[in-house]
Amino acid sequence: MTSRTSRVRRTWIAVAAAVAVVPMLAACGGNAAATGSAGEIDGSTIVLQTVNSLQPQFQQYADAYTKKFPQRKVEVRATTDDGAKYAQQLATARISGKLPDVFFNVDYLADTLAKANVPLDLAPGIKDGKLGSLKLDDFVAPFVGQYRPINHPDQVTGLPVSADSVGLFYDKTLFDKYGVTEYPKSDWTWDDMMRVAKEIQAKSGGKVYGIKAPLTDGSNQLVFGPVLRAFGADVYNGKTGKSDIGSADAVKGWKLLISMYGTSSNPYSANPNDASLGFGAGNVAMGIGSRAGIPGLQKTVKDDWNVQTMPTINGKSTAGGGSYGLSISQTSKNQDAAWAFLKWFYSKDGMAVAQKVGGVIPPTNDGIDHGTWKDTGGKPPSNIAIFGASARTAALLTPMPGSSGSVMTQATVKATQEVVLQHVPAEKAFREAQDTVNAQLAKDTKNK
Repeated sequence: MTSRTSRVRRTWIAVAAAVAVVPMLAACGGNAAATGSAGEIDGSTIVLQTVNSLQPQFQQYADAYTKKFPQRKVEVRATTDDGAKYAQQLATARISGKLPDVFFNVDYLADTLAKANVPLDLAPGIKDGKLGSLKLDDFVAPFVGQYRPINHPDQVTGLPVSADSVGLFYDKTLFDKYGVTEYPKSDWTWDDMMRVAKEIQAKSGGKVYGIKAPLTDGSNQLVFGPVLRAFGADVYNGKTGKSDIGSADAVKGWKLLISMYGTSSNPYSANPNDASLGFGAGNVAMGIGSRAGIPGLQKTVKDDWNVQTMPTINGKSTAGGGSYGLSISQTSKNQDAAWAFLKWFYSKDGMAVAQKVGGVIPPTNDGIDHGTWKDTGGKPPSNIAIFGASARTAALLTPMPGSSGSVMTQATVKATQEVVLQHVPAEKAFREAQDTVNAQLAKDTKNK
């Protein structure tokens, strides 16, 4: 299954290259110093920019805020869902001094925008009480860490909207229909998951896939990142500045994931968003997805279904996670009003709206433990609380410098296709992918 949040994230994995082509900003980036001004709060109007797919959601946030504070206005502007174009728009707006006051950010874009001096460093303001009593330590640290620039980890250039991580969804009706009595358990390993998926696929005569292929087309880093890490490999190591996706440990993970095509999952498909292969399509017994996808499934899936924590490998969690966030622009002339909006948004009142409208899990420790996100109204899944634990143990997507993130995606898709379709040995295909990624990393590091 694929939630709106996950689809938005994946669309943005390749955006890092976009801002890198703006030499004027790249040359002066790095200090995230404020150049805007405070302004008034009551009587103010701030511009909140998001992407088209999230515009209805953000408009409801703005409406709730202005209902609470009638003397404050929020103008929601929506723009392209194309990541490269969005990044270029922000870079151009930075040059012309026309940045929005508050804007949609995303984990893979955060470092590049920070280097381009687009977002404000929020850390000093939070320390000074701009979010009221809420401090950085109140947020789930790994998710905040996605908005700490690689070269300036003391800064925070955005705050996550949701602690978004994945779990294992399963269709109990399909399990029962084909006489498979072993539902997913919290102590499952990947071997357990694959064994049961194969059983369902075999007993259904191939009418039902045991699970949607976790690797999808080879680009699903939310899955392969934690799997490779469990085997002892890194998608990207910030200390060494290199990737080891072609190492012996990594190849163990790739072979496991690729072995699932056609046996415990659907055959390889070049379309990762094929609706006929998604959980809830009626022919897929299990799927990997996030809390954000639950409201949609509650409306469309008639079967009895539930969720469970992701199975482990070598005793390690394989839950992946990522986020999109909110940032304040450096050049905003309404920074106090922008801070006031963030203060409300991350308060219990704002997070209540976000949980109801966006299906988010609050990115704070208190929100995970006591938020309303666990209230399903008596609808499936009854085990929704597993996403709280998943958020705290998730292996989050690793920020990579420059355009290396998009090169990574292209390289892993190519390698997967070579192994599955051309029968190239995994060792060879992924060693070449690693060489490609590391060559790009060397360029990005040299040009930083």
